[in-house]
Formats: sequence, structure tokens, C-alpha cells
Amino acid sequence: MGEQPDIAATLSSWAPHALTLAAALLALALMLRFAIPRGRSRPVRTKVLLRALLPARIVRSPSGRADIAWFLFGVLFSASALGWALWSGEWFAGHMLRGLHMLFGSPAPIAAPAWVAGTVMTLMLFTAYEFAYWLNHSLSHRVGWMWEFHKVHHTAESLTPLTNFRVHPVDTILFFNMAAASAGIAMALVHFAFGRVGGGFLIHGANALTFLATIIFTYLQHSHLWISLPGGAGRWLLSPAHHQIHHSVEERHHDRNFGSTLAIFDRIFGTLHLPAAKRERLRFGVDGIAYDPHGPTGAVLMPFADAARRIATSIETKKEGGPSPDHPLQSLRENAN
Repeated sequence: MGEQPDIAATLSSWAPHALTLAAALLALALMLRFAIPRGRSRPVRTKVLLRALLPARIVRSPSGRADIAWFLFGVLFSASALGWALWSGEWFAGHMLRGLHMLFGSPAPIAAPAWVAGTVMTLMLFTAYEFAYWLNHSLSHRVGWMWEFHKVHHTAESLTPLTNFRVHPVDTILFFNMAAASAGIAMALVHFAFGRVGGGFLIHGANALTFLATIIFTYLQHSHLWISLPGGAGRWLLSPAHHQIHHSVEERHHDRNFGSTLAIFDRIFGTLHLPAAKRERLRFGVDGIAYDPHGPTGAVLMPFADAARRIATSIETKKEGGPSPDHPLQSLRENAN
């Protein structure tokens, strides 16, 4: 008789693919659930369903075509974009861990199973990512020169899952570095607490929770469908409806719902705005831009000029002893009026 197969090895080999498929099917089920009107008894034809999931009026609009272009750019350059981070999470973790050892010495390893340390690391890295997302997003609305690059994302006048990729490269670089710093701090704290180095659970090389949340929540974040979480779930998790409110030009919606998946940090810092159960009539985009925000010049090059103008104005104002125009920055307000 041959050797018995290693069940653990088999599970660890198939689990990432099974979880990925399950998450993708759940995301698709959510879209189908909200694309089909409630109470409809007749079967929905495939053509009608496709029009509901991806309306031609959105795809063929200047904003929709720009989203497609940003998506293609992201597919072609996503791998190189990871190299734009100046520091990695491991770099931050190594330096912080050395500092903790200098201050408090080297703790004895905790007698805990590896899966316990792996679970704690996975949760900590997921929370660290969520905090980095909230912090970076919040600063991108409040710091003038950062807003000029982040504004590219908000110029989308219609939302589709492809709007996820409508992000200026400078905005991406800033987030990658902030996420690396946050992850590094989390890794160092877990390593120090357990007294040994260990990693979290991964799916296709990414933190398992962050990966699953990205498929289920983030890819649907910019859906044109009004997907709102029922009951108190919206106080803990951010639905696509939360993010549609974030993109709204209405003043009462400005600078709200900065998080990615968790609503925790929006609750802590008072930036959470709960969506209604029924669809709200919202308008998206950024008014008052003197150039075409959907073309390559307006989307890629003009943010550099606008950011330089912001910085120059801030420096000049400080020289004259006046208040800084970026404290606080009105972000969307200044363009929505």
C-alpha cells in the first residue's frame, strides 16, 4: 500500500482556491440580488441582467471610458506599482522590533500553538490595513496637495467596479507606503508579544482576511447598485451604499465613510454616515474643474500642476503670516459649490 496523503497539506493546497471561488460567488450573488427587482416572478433574461449589472449608459460615458482606461493601466502596471513603495512592511517591522528589544529586552516565547499566533497575526494585519486605508483616505481629503491626486478618483461621474482602478499613481504610492508602515508596526508587536517570528494565514500571498474582504467588499465598493447592509451591520461593515455616499457631492456627505471594509475607524473618529435602506438619489463627480478630468492630460498630468499650486499658495500664505488654506481643507466642498 502506498503512503496515505497528508490531509493538512491537501487542505492548505485547495483552501485558497476554494475560499477565493466562494468569495467571488458571494460577491456575484450580492450583485444579482440587488440587480433583480424584489417581487419579480418572471425569469430574467441574460441580456436584461447584463444591462442591469453593467448599463451601457455608464460604460459608454466619458467617465465610464476613463474607468476602463484606468483599469487597463492597472492591469498592465499593477506589478510594477508594488515596487513604488519606498519601504516594505518587513522593513518597518525589523526596525521597530529592534527598538522594542532595546527598550524591553527579548521576551521568552509564549507556549501557544502556531495557529494561535497565525490567527492573531492575520487579525492584526487586517486591522492595520484597515486603519492605514482610513488614515490615508482621510488625509487625502484634508491635505491640499494630496487631495489634488486623490481628486482623480472622485472625478468619476458614474460608479462601476472598474472605478476601483481610477487612482492616480501618486495616490497609490502614498497608500502603499502608509500601509507598509502600519503592517510593519502590527508585525513587530505580534512578533514581540509571542517572542518568536511567525506569519499570518495567506491566500495567494496576501493576508487572508484582506484578500477575502477585497473580493467581497472592495470590488463591489463602487457598484452602481444600491447594496445596503440591513440592521446594525452597517455600523460595523461598509457596504457599497456607504461608499456611494462618500462620492456624493452633497455637502452633508462630504468627508464621510473613509474606510475600506470595517466601519470601526469611521465610528471612532466620527466620520461614519449610515445610508438609507432604500436607494438615495445622489450625484457624483467634482464640479468646478477647468479641464477635462477624464482625458490623459487632465487625469495624469494636471494633478501635478494643481498640487504644485497648492504647495506654493500654502508657502506664500505662511510667509505673509496668514492662516494656511489647507487647515482645514474644504476638499469636495470647494468644488461642489
